[in-house]
Amino acid sequence: MNTILAVDKDAIVHERETAEWENYGISALRADTMSEAINMLAHRDDFLFIAINEDTIPDFMSQLRIMRDATNLSIFVITSNYSIDKKIRAMDCGADVYDHFNAYIKNNIIDALALLKAKKSRPKRQPKQLRVLTGGGIILSPLHRSVFINDIKVSLTKKEFDILQCLMADNERVVSHSRLIRKVWGHKVELKETVVLWKTVDRLRSKLSKVSQSTNEYIEIERGVGYRFSASQKR
Repeated sequence: MNTILAVDKDAIVHERETAEWENYGISALRADTMSEAINMLAHRDDFLFIAINEDTIPDFMSQLRIMRDATNLSIFVITSNYSIDKKIRAMDCGADVYDHFNAYIKNNIIDALALLKAKKSRPKRQPKQLRVLTGGGIILSPLHRSVFINDIKVSLTKKEFDILQCLMADNERVVSHSRLIRKVWGHKVELKETVVLWKTVDRLRSKLSKVSQSTNEYIEIERGVGYRFSASQKR
């Protein structure tokens, strides 16, 4: 059975729509937040398309560009608060469809299936390289230099961002102090740079813990060696 990824905080609406989709042999998996959905997309490639309910995810556009970088799937946004200005913004950010809720769910389904059929009939393009790092609930977009945790944007300095990107790219592997300094500061290791690195990582760890409201650390310290990004977080 094909599965769609529905980004919708309203479980009741989701259940009603899922029952209709099942009539067409399609199931739906729900994500409560954009961050949760992007994490799912990073680990699964079997969804039919993505459907976002703007009524329950009003700030979806803050991460829509990142979602587009994470997937080649069609993105449908349905809303009860439609405007042409918002449609233009949503399409610019990567949505394929931005439209009104239809009073008859069946009509929305028929429209979505028709658009998918039309898309399949077009010549296939080369799949683009996806450019999003995920782990432990963190979404990091190198292209947009943005970091989100549970749909909350984390404000980082340039060096803090570069350190986190380097650690997430080497997920679960220790990155030495000297390598981090070369990658982030771009020169050989000196004592003063090592001290600056320690202080910068401390600030980064504090910011991530504060936003995630977790007592666990995303960045583990390997004494005398370096740091490791840990995606296994207890909530």
